Amino acid sequence: MIHTLRRYPHDQTFFERIRRRKPRTPTTVAARFIYLNKTAFNGLYRVNLKGEFNVPFGRYVNPSICQEDRLRAAASALVGADLRCADFETAVADAGPGDFVYLDPPYITGHTNNGFLKYNAHLFSWNDQERLSCVASKLKDIGVSVLVTNADHPAVTDLYEGFFRYRAQRRSLIGGVGSVRDNVYETILSSYPLAGMEVHEL
Repeated sequence: MIHTLRRYPHDQTFFERIRRRKPRTPTTVAARFIYLNKTAFNGLYRVNLKGEFNVPFGRYVNPSICQEDRLRAAASALVGADLRCADFETAVADAGPGDFVYLDPPYITGHTNNGFLKYNAHLFSWNDQERLSCVASKLKDIGVSVLVTNADHPAVTDLYEGFFRYRAQRRSLIGGVGSVRDNVYETILSSYPLAGMEVHEL
């Protein structure tokens, strides 16, 4: 994969060709994903309703497209790992006492859908949010350490009875215009207390 990625230039015409391409091998799939992450606007991965990647070319001077040391280190760290592309409920079905599960769903709220309806081939629905909270609660009940990050909204936090709730502030870097980027709050919901963080009541 490194050999393939090393040959990819930082060029808008090439970017647009890669963006349209549907690679057929694991090597070219991985190379395309990394290339688009490093060269698309803001490092976004977004698809349209047809599931097609639609982020425009980023205006970078000299992006580090192929960081060989980091890629080799990541490959070493993942030796023996079981990577799954599956529904979250399937992915955690064999988790047991002593395991750690981290869940980071799309940040959608029940009443507004966060405005992201048109950016998803298959929207992570409010029903999925409710199902996720049920899965998290069941895991907690059998002794799994569970950590969930989500939108800081009562509609979300009300789903996690019995969890510790924390608030985290971060700078939003997603907006295309700098003036709409602002500090936002997220919620951290944990089945166990997090050291050094202030708990908020649920």
